[in-house]
Amino acid sequence: MGTHPFEDMPRVINRRAVEAGNSLTRIVRKAATVGGAAVVDETPVDTGKARSNWVASINGPIETTIPPYSPGMKLGRSERANANAALSQHQSAITRFDAEKHRAIHITNNVPYLTYLNTPPGSSAQTPALFVQRSVQAAIVAITGERIFKSR
Repeated sequence: MGTHPFEDMPRVINRRAVEAGNSLTRIVRKAATVGGAAVVDETPVDTGKARSNWVASINGPIETTIPPYSPGMKLGRSERANANAALSQHQSAITRFDAEKHRAIHITNNVPYLTYLNTPPGSSAQTPALFVQRSVQAAIVAITGERIFKSR
């Protein structure tokens, strides 16, 4: 330490700034990973289109839809091909996120009938309504208590 307590202040502040940026990146990635996995897993599945269309992007939402990764009929919520493909796409976007360079991670679904699946009373026997909100809550729970700065 320097001869005066304030001599080290720039170094301490710079170290804390780097630490805060790294922590923010880690926390946002964790929230996106947990929330994205929850919403993908909870999405009711018939043809695979709704599940496949949970797309993660950086800085802004996507505005299109994609075909199912593994289309079918009456697939059911336990199907994994579309889920695994969507989660792989999420992970690719999430790992590129850096809080110092980017504003946000968006997990978007633009299929027009998603609102009917999620709004009470819901339109699927596979999953109760409000599964999107429960997925956001899972992300919040996952990051609650996360530390920004390391303990001294």
